[in-house]
Amino acid sequence: MKAYILKLTFEYLEPSVWRRVILPAGATFNRLHETIQYVTNFKSTISPYHFFGIGIDDIFITNNGAILEEYKGKKFAGQTVKQPTRIKIDSYLEKHGQFVYSYDFGDDWRIRVELEDTVEDYYFGYPTLLDGEGTAPPEDVGGPPGYEEFLKVYHDPTHPDYLRTYAWAEGMYYLPLDIDWVNELLKSVKYKKTEWQHIDHDNYFILSDKYRGADFTDLETLPNKDLVIQYAAACAQLYGVINYSKFVEIYNAQNKIPISSKELHELLTDYHYSKLLEGKYVHVSYNKLVHEAIEGFGDYDALMSKVKGKPYYIPSKKELLRYADEFYFEKTIHQKKLASMVAKDYFGGSTVKAHKEIEELVYELQVFDINVQEALKEFLGRFEFVDKKRLNEYVQAVSMIANTTRIWENRGHTPDELSQMSKPQLKPLPNTFEPTDVVEDVKVGRNDPCPCGSGKKYKKCCGK
Repeated sequence: MKAYILKLTFEYLEPSVWRRVILPAGATFNRLHETIQYVTNFKSTISPYHFFGIGIDDIFITNNGAILEEYKGKKFAGQTVKQPTRIKIDSYLEKHGQFVYSYDFGDDWRIRVELEDTVEDYYFGYPTLLDGEGTAPPEDVGGPPGYEEFLKVYHDPTHPDYLRTYAWAEGMYYLPLDIDWVNELLKSVKYKKTEWQHIDHDNYFILSDKYRGADFTDLETLPNKDLVIQYAAACAQLYGVINYSKFVEIYNAQNKIPISSKELHELLTDYHYSKLLEGKYVHVSYNKLVHEAIEGFGDYDALMSKVKGKPYYIPSKKELLRYADEFYFEKTIHQKKLASMVAKDYFGGSTVKAHKEIEELVYELQVFDINVQEALKEFLGRFEFVDKKRLNEYVQAVSMIANTTRIWENRGHTPDELSQMSKPQLKPLPNTFEPTDVVEDVKVGRNDPCPCGSGKKYKKCCGK
């Protein structure tokens, strides 16, 4: 079957963003538009005002209904207006070799479409993304100048608009290039019959193909499988939930030999490796890795609503892999301080018992949607305090730990870290975690108000 190999390059963008696609001959300009939408981060369905236009020879091809209606039988900028669903790209490609696709007349994106080759051995009825470079811009970012400013904020956690910008980008599906995922989507842009008789396949399962590869991964030859499993366990432990695209982005940034989302899925759903993951309390759910605790308590949807729009905390490779140990958590000076207090006051100086108490506290704080006030009361309720001053010191110490513990609903960030990223947008933890006024040398009576601020009597709260 005859097909065209095209290079699609964004104009006026640095660093360069481009895609290489192959599509069967006979595509209309509307099919080309659909293909471009799938291989970029554009989603024309988000807004009814995102149209495209291509001026070539003496015609202007567009899906803008207003222009088509107003200039019916008239010239638009000296050109005859045509609908994209009625004109095929073939003759124009072969005559000119290139043209410019303009999209979203407000943002004014321009993508140069260049014919690189014409082949006769492509047998699929839909396009395929062959290669690409760079993350494509999101919708409504303001064209090339707006995208340049967006990137400055998006990659600067110290910028006051960082969290707002990150959340907006996630809502606009601003994602790194994932060729395997895009090629699954491109199957819907079908306008010819696939010629299976020319394809090496088994029951429509592609065994090998020059352009689309294969529908399976040979796990025997896949490198670093054990390392990938370590990363999977570590990410589930640190984030609670992580999707394939983010996992691949993190893994490939920290390792020389990359992995694709298709290879990742084949590995994680293989019986042997899925059992290994289950032993590490990790489940594979569609295109995500999910910690067993979330599925066990049915908190998945609630967690997703909490994490939406928050950036991922991404430690170094060495630090990240420590989370593959289910008992690992990042140690802080605040934990050390509280352990010393507990050891001195209640365990005769035994740091072993004290550290076990701190570990239990941190694990409880890491659990999604934990009531920090309840965790505070539960921890303090295990001890007796001789006066309000000492109780307040413990309240302050536990509060500091709560603010510096990496938690799932912050995608691995601590509450303090997120607060520092964008103070105007984020409130600190509730005032109930702040130490109450200190009254020295006064014991807390059983019927006195509890100093933790709950409003209950001491005997029914921390004095239980």
